[in-house]
Amino acid sequence: MPIVINEASHDLEVTAVRQLMRDYGNHLANNPSGAASICLTNYEQELDKLPAGYTVLLLAKVDDAPAGCVALREIPRKERACEMKRLWVDNHFRGLGLGRRLMEAAIQWATEHAFDSMYLDTVPAAMPEAVRLYTGFGFLPAERYNENPVAGLAFFVKDLR
Repeated sequence: MPIVINEASHDLEVTAVRQLMRDYGNHLANNPSGAASICLTNYEQELDKLPAGYTVLLLAKVDDAPAGCVALREIPRKERACEMKRLWVDNHFRGLGLGRRLMEAAIQWATEHAFDSMYLDTVPAAMPEAVRLYTGFGFLPAERYNENPVAGLAFFVKDLR
């Protein structure tokens, strides 16, 4: 099965990312740990405005079918930093290592675009597999870097230099 990860650069690809992110939001809203912990306020407005709000949207395709996504946005820090958001693999494409490949692609993109560090936040209770993936890629616990009001958040950072 050919797997390709590229920047979502035209309308059809952005539409595919929008749907994947909508599925991500639905997953969190229906997850007992996620529903209580994840703030999806204004999420539909965020999706409607894509790609606005993000520096890059990366789309994974399997046999040319949209299978997963991840987004990066620049954040204000002393160093040149970005935040990784919305890492998601469609349920039909789980088990292919797409989460790992999307992480690799996001890190590579950020490194190639001269970012010094990458941050992320997550709710370990809702997404324990994601936490294992992040720490496996060398993300370390970090101090709060944003104003996300959600309870139970864990913050991570990876030095890209």
